[in-house]
Amino acid sequence: MPDAPKSGYQLTISRRTIDKLGFTLYDKVSAVVAELIANSYDADAERVLVRLPLSTHLTEESSYEVEVEDDGYGMSPGEAQAFYLRVGADRRHTGGQGRLSREKHRPVMGRKGIGKLAPFGVCKQIEVLSAGGTLTDHGYEVSHFLLNYDQIVSDDDAPVHLDVGPLDRTFRLRRGTKVRLTRFLRKNTPDLETFLRQIARRFGPTCAKADFAIEAANTRDAGPVSYHRVSRLLLEKMPDTQIDLADRQVTMETGQTLPVAGWLAFSRSPLKHEETSGVAIYARGKIVATTRDFEQPAGFAGEFAARSYLVGEVEADWLDADEGEDLVRTDRQNILWDSEKGRALRNLGAALIKEIARRGRYPRRERVREQFLYQARIVERAKVKYPDDDVVKAAVDLAKSIGGFAAEDELQDEDYVRDLSDVILSLAPYKALIDAFKGLPAIGRPVSLDNLLTISGKVRVAELASYAQIAWEHLEVIKQLEAVIDASPPEAELQRLIATAPWLIEPSWSVITANQTLETFARRAEAWMRDEKKIEVSLAVDPAGKRPDFICLNVGSRLNIVEIKAPGYCLGDDDGRRLSNYVRAFREFFHAHKEFSREFATGWRIKLIADGVNFRDATVKEAYDSYVTKGELRRSSWEDFLLRARQAHEDFLRAQREASRMVSGSET
Repeated sequence: MPDAPKSGYQLTISRRTIDKLGFTLYDKVSAVVAELIANSYDADAERVLVRLPLSTHLTEESSYEVEVEDDGYGMSPGEAQAFYLRVGADRRHTGGQGRLSREKHRPVMGRKGIGKLAPFGVCKQIEVLSAGGTLTDHGYEVSHFLLNYDQIVSDDDAPVHLDVGPLDRTFRLRRGTKVRLTRFLRKNTPDLETFLRQIARRFGPTCAKADFAIEAANTRDAGPVSYHRVSRLLLEKMPDTQIDLADRQVTMETGQTLPVAGWLAFSRSPLKHEETSGVAIYARGKIVATTRDFEQPAGFAGEFAARSYLVGEVEADWLDADEGEDLVRTDRQNILWDSEKGRALRNLGAALIKEIARRGRYPRRERVREQFLYQARIVERAKVKYPDDDVVKAAVDLAKSIGGFAAEDELQDEDYVRDLSDVILSLAPYKALIDAFKGLPAIGRPVSLDNLLTISGKVRVAELASYAQIAWEHLEVIKQLEAVIDASPPEAELQRLIATAPWLIEPSWSVITANQTLETFARRAEAWMRDEKKIEVSLAVDPAGKRPDFICLNVGSRLNIVEIKAPGYCLGDDDGRRLSNYVRAFREFFHAHKEFSREFATGWRIKLIADGVNFRDATVKEAYDSYVTKGELRRSSWEDFLLRARQAHEDFLRAQREASRMVSGSET
């Protein structure tokens, strides 16, 4: 038994060592408490009581305390000085301590001898009150002292003389240790549920031992203290994905094998809590690392599933062996993966991830399907949108196929779910039509009238769905155009828009594209007017890259020659005279080129978009009015132009809804 110090307790430590201990690694209250609990375990405690204020913001001025008390074999004053206050000594190779605990012969968790200072990551004062040593007639001798952060990290490297507590060298009938933390840095404590999870995560299999119990109580509020036991975490696993590791081994490059225990699996759903995510790796009953992918490089097969669903506990005591390389990081939150043993464990993990991914692929996809169907309300929306049961079924089939490939985090995004379900509902009529064709008898066999009725019904639903989708999209474009016009954009920008959206000029449900006839007309008309009429005119089918006088569009069998003026522009006499020249030139061109009259059977028209006219010259006004009367010219203001385009599409949507009701026989 070490002799008791004759002139108080002292800590001998280099200030440089204090700087490098990395107290900031222990920046959570739960991490600090876990280090104190590990000390209790190594002292053969059977019960550890943790008292702390939960859901609380701690400061140096607050009166709160964090206490960790155990019933272990404690420390006499001599033991405290010889063992506890020797920082950095490897306890497993230090005389008087060893690799196994004193009485229960537990493989000790502590090794580096600095965990006792971990509380300095969250507070500035540590008070130790312990009774232990040999039982005397008076009981067990008490050691009572305080460690003050500001005192320990002073510039002087001389031994630190610690403050002695009032109970020092008294006696107690029971052994055990209490560590009290005060003068906190600014830290937040978690709620009870989170704290219990955090501690359970750190000790994993140790929580299930019959001779060791950790209990926690919330002391934030005055009143009776109620203790809650820390139990081993129970995770809901995806069926048929668990792999027990008892019959697996880690194989090193030399061929040597190392045993592992525990299990790996996919969770039933993505885990929301940090403490339950990923795989916890334990050595000697305490966590040494947490991993979501066993340090696999990005892009490996099954990466998303592994990082979202992989859970488990791996027990590998050889990571913290008494002899050999120390593979555990100081804060016990990671291991040296690039070591020989670390690489071997990484290789086993990679193989296990692939195996679990294969097992969990289809159960996970099925669950995602059901979740998407529920959140997107596919069945309800399809029944409202379509009167045909086969189309509703097609929508559900598509939702299951497409939704099954979504990621769970994407299903939490309402916009993503809505957009994806809109796409599915728009495709459903076409799938139903394809399915109906697949249901026809084989080639060479007779087709019944019922078969044809089924096909024609699906065609009608598909047509209505297509036109409705186009109309809705057109209305969205019109809405955006109204906002753009308010900002007075350049004429060239408006010309490009009209060229790409000719339905704005003449709403039609046919697909309209630029064609060779328009290109030929534009080039021939430009050359004829230049050579015959001495008029330089620029006609464009696609105005991209230039600013033409007119845009040429054909809608149905009519040629529209469109001129666009900026919003707010009012035509004057010069504009009127120029228009007259163009009208007369187009008349003569079509008279001289009968082939274009045949191509555009319903004729041609100049479509002018301008907000007003103000002709002072009576001759100009008379000519302008005559062109309008003959149908050779039609002017629209921007407001009328947009109103007409919007109204045409809204009318179609109303007609489409009415047609759907007629087909379904429903008035709702």
